[in-house]
Amino acid sequence: MKVVNFINENIFLPLSDFAFGRNVSKALSFLNKSQWYSKSQIESFQSDKFVALIRYSYENVPYYRDLMLKLKLTPNDFKNKYDIIKLPILIKQDIKQEGIERFTSKGIKKSKLIPSSSSGSTGEPLFYFNTKEAYSMNIATSLRGWYWMGYRLGDKYVKLSQNPRKSLNKWVQDKVSNNLYLPANPLVDSQFNFILNEIERFKPKVIRCYPDPLLFLARYKNNHPEFTFHPSALTTTGNTLFPEMRQEIENAFRCKVFDSYNCEGNSTVFECPTHTCYHSAEEYGISEVVDENGNPILKGIGRLITTDLFNLAHPFIRYDTQDYIEIDTEPCICGRKLLKVMRIIGRDNDVLKMPSGKFFIVHNFTIFFSSNKPELNRSVDQFQVIKTFSNVIFRLVVNNRFNYLVSNYIQKHWEKEFQIPVKIEVVESIPLTASGKHRFIING
Repeated sequence: MKVVNFINENIFLPLSDFAFGRNVSKALSFLNKSQWYSKSQIESFQSDKFVALIRYSYENVPYYRDLMLKLKLTPNDFKNKYDIIKLPILIKQDIKQEGIERFTSKGIKKSKLIPSSSSGSTGEPLFYFNTKEAYSMNIATSLRGWYWMGYRLGDKYVKLSQNPRKSLNKWVQDKVSNNLYLPANPLVDSQFNFILNEIERFKPKVIRCYPDPLLFLARYKNNHPEFTFHPSALTTTGNTLFPEMRQEIENAFRCKVFDSYNCEGNSTVFECPTHTCYHSAEEYGISEVVDENGNPILKGIGRLITTDLFNLAHPFIRYDTQDYIEIDTEPCICGRKLLKVMRIIGRDNDVLKMPSGKFFIVHNFTIFFSSNKPELNRSVDQFQVIKTFSNVIFRLVVNNRFNYLVSNYIQKHWEKEFQIPVKIEVVESIPLTASGKHRFIING
């Protein structure tokens, strides 16, 4: 360990915790040990936290007290984590209809509540409250994932974001943490050139970015060999990283990508150092995966239902994330017994459901457009699929190899797959969302 890493971990982080009333350092120390827990140790820890959460929610949170009274349940009916199925799955619309005050703890002073929100990538941001303990644990779970990349506190890193840095506190935080914050907007060659020049100068160990802007940057870098610096690792989050995107990004930066996933009420899911799977931070929350009928599954693809074991300000108990993941029961070769996630598939609304009963996910389209089929002639640079009441529209950003034959091939191929009419629209660009994500599929 370098001196700068030792100082940051053992002096700056504890001092920061003391100054802001957090406990990130303590949580990180715990997580670095608990990642090697046996399966029974993990389950025992989760059960203890869950039983305490149920009792607290019954006594302090109006929604859960009323729900349990309606179901004729008391905290004594919950002995361990497996009793979780006694409660129904909670959806975002339930929270919005009931109102945030119904989910907010009466046992925490308003001055201690931390306002939080989801990214709103689907157009429906969710506002809720958090606690310093939950915030600290969440930060620590992410830091543990960064440690899997070989990063240590104090190492240089670059964060690329769509949003400008406005807060003085954030600026100070960047300086202390050795972070160079760079705006990814606008997504044009001049900005890519600026970013790569800054990376060459700063020489970060890690670069963090959403997959879509990072892909555009990688393509620019591939065409400009004068940029020779490459970091030790890249980390992505925010939206789905597809295999085709990963390969192109890794080739450009000559290092591995460590993908991650998180959302409101859910434990951080970070890519394993073996790059064979992801692991969920089960110390933070309970992850259930259910089929279309809400029945739990132990292996395969299903919808992620999560229970936040730390956020007492706004408990998320059996919360439907609307995200699909693939899990597996085979032990990971890394030795960790944390939940093994094979793929982050994407949002519920990133799935096209056709009248014929067939389902299509984003991966169906990324494979199609990245293939070497001569009929496509590598003429489509970007796509977006929009399902309307009567047809499906393909918005395409194309290059000079695109022609009528390609357009006709795409239309006929997908009309056969969908069994409904397909329309092709060629556009100059497909804007990212305000949070920097690309909406591949829009269900109209």
